[in-house]
Amino acid sequence: MKRLSFASVLFLFIFFLVSCHNKADLSIAPPFPSQSPWLKCSHDTIYFQNSVLPVVINSCAKSGCHDQGSNKHEIVLDSYSAIYNLVKPNDPLSSKLYTVLFSFGQQRMPPGERLSVNQEGLIYYWILQGAVNNRCETPCDSSHITYDSTIIAIVQSWCTGCHGGSNPAYGISLTNYDQVKTTVNNGRLMGAIRQETGFYPMPKGSQLSPCDIALFQIWINLGMPR
Repeated sequence: MKRLSFASVLFLFIFFLVSCHNKADLSIAPPFPSQSPWLKCSHDTIYFQNSVLPVVINSCAKSGCHDQGSNKHEIVLDSYSAIYNLVKPNDPLSSKLYTVLFSFGQQRMPPGERLSVNQEGLIYYWILQGAVNNRCETPCDSSHITYDSTIIAIVQSWCTGCHGGSNPAYGISLTNYDQVKTTVNNGRLMGAIRQETGFYPMPKGSQLSPCDIALFQIWINLGMPR
């Protein structure tokens, strides 16, 4: 009987460890996530439109991956119906959306990065709660609007997945106050988020809530306070 080489034994040992790691990683439920402090609905409910969709669009439905233009592997993830196709309601561990995003294997997505534990919790508990297409509709509080207290949360939820990093979409980076202010001043931001004719609609596959758009406009009217 042919004996395995040391290299082969080492490879099998590492493969075994990785396989166990994959299983252990998904068998432990993540902690219940936090959502935006602006949401005034039930803190025990995960809202698809407010919390889950921004994570998927920012991480998956971007250029080169699973947006309408790229259509990688013939998968587009910019709408509830498309995302729901990868989900088994009430069962995160049987849902491809969850297992692909949060395993440690070679098929893990997005490539080269890992979503946060809080983002994992948003997707896990949304599926566990039935994967419904829900939205938290709350009164729009515009009493104290600054970039740091209000605008940054909207931008990070919806924009920086595409407009961040070393190669931002269309050469527009929105990772800090100065970049957001510059984009407002050159007239490109509000038309895009209002999805007006002649502007490329943002975010792709969805739309900011009327409240978020109103908060942006009020912030601009106030002189874009930091």
